[in-house]
Amino acid sequence: MILLVNGWELLLKALLSRARQRIYYPKRKNEPYRTLSISDALERAKHVFPPSVDHRPTAKNLEFIIDYRDNAIHFYNKPGFGAVIYGLAQTAIANYRDVVQNVFNRDLTREITLSLLPLGLAPPVDPVAFIRSSANDPKVSAQVRAFTQRLRDLASELETAGADTGRLLTTFHVKLESTKKLVAADLVVGVQSEAPEGSPLLVQRSVDPNKSHPYRESEIIGSPRRSGMGLTVGGRALGQYEFRAIGYHHQVTENARWCWRDTSGVITRYSPEWVQFIQRLAPEDVDAAVAAYRQRLIKRAPK
Repeated sequence: MILLVNGWELLLKALLSRARQRIYYPKRKNEPYRTLSISDALERAKHVFPPSVDHRPTAKNLEFIIDYRDNAIHFYNKPGFGAVIYGLAQTAIANYRDVVQNVFNRDLTREITLSLLPLGLAPPVDPVAFIRSSANDPKVSAQVRAFTQRLRDLASELETAGADTGRLLTTFHVKLESTKKLVAADLVVGVQSEAPEGSPLLVQRSVDPNKSHPYRESEIIGSPRRSGMGLTVGGRALGQYEFRAIGYHHQVTENARWCWRDTSGVITRYSPEWVQFIQRLAPEDVDAAVAAYRQRLIKRAPK
């Protein structure tokens, strides 16, 4: 947990430095320079956060983790509470990955090997179930009840405000099972006795874009009368030009979570996450995307 917080602190200061903002407190006489605390860096970085990562729930997720780090002694040996912390920590890692990928164009998943997957003997505990049951359980300490109550209240508040609650807490399940039992897994890892030198067999299952990326361009930008979503940003309807400008500016085709294209490149489909990303943009973000797209077209125009 300490390393997770430290990693986020360094990332936040990298975001500020990239935006040419100071990461130091004002210098005091006869004292060394001091860099911002993670709390102050988190607050100042909200203006340089990528639009695809909702800052408020991401910040609240980190605040809960920092609170746990600073008061861990009150939470030791609380059965089931580890599931809540695991959910918060895993969400923080996913948020970290998305910020790095969107700002620095680095895919951290390429650095994660199968040896880092969590293993355990006990069945996984649903953090949401624990949070729900801890409210009136007399066996749960006051500190844990207060912690989970804050988490419940904040989740409700964020949901009402339309924020991305998936940036606050998400449940994750990792299981190892016999490959004979698997039917719909996205990733299958097995060991075949007949494989050379016992090397692992890795099989990536195909993804059905009809389920993961159900939307075509016309279905997103079409008017409600034409059965499209009629997507708007700041009350302004998006046309094909603006939609494609946003996609170009944010490299949508390079992000498999947002966009799927067939091998011929003729069919392109988009995920609900891409629609949510666009809906969180501000009008000035759209203007910046259109300006960048226009410059691209000018450079490609024959002279």
